[in-house]
Amino acid sequence: MAVSDLSRIEKKILIRAPRERVWRAIAHIEEFSKWFGVDTHGTFAPGARLEMTSTHEGHQGVAFWVEIEEMTPENSLSWRWHPGMVEPGVDYSKEPTTRVVFQLDDAPGGTMVTVVESGFDALSLARRAQTFQENEKGWEYQLKSLERYAGQAV
Repeated sequence: MAVSDLSRIEKKILIRAPRERVWRAIAHIEEFSKWFGVDTHGTFAPGARLEMTSTHEGHQGVAFWVEIEEMTPENSLSWRWHPGMVEPGVDYSKEPTTRVVFQLDDAPGGTMVTVVESGFDALSLARRAQTFQENEKGWEYQLKSLERYAGQAV
């Protein structure tokens, strides 16, 4: 894969559930925490910065944050975050973030969920390929988790 291909991840899944159900799973922090595998508190709202701690096996206790950019009910949710695993002793506050967008669309049999994470091209070449690969696999896993939580994919 060329370096130029490592700028954007796009994943789609058809969830066999109405859009309002899928939106609730994505946009309500209590539900999001269950399928995304995090401990967190607060509310998803534009401008909110939420601290999260992973509960996934092998990643328990890994802390990260998301900063909510935009929300259009039952349509889209976007945030910025630091991509990839945080390494101890490294100050990531000066490193670029990526933008994650969840887009929901009506589809035959349910709701099409598209997740796009962009901005990897702003990362250093030393981190870009590994971070892109980790997040690409991560989104596959997370969309399957959303599928199990909110409905059955077609």
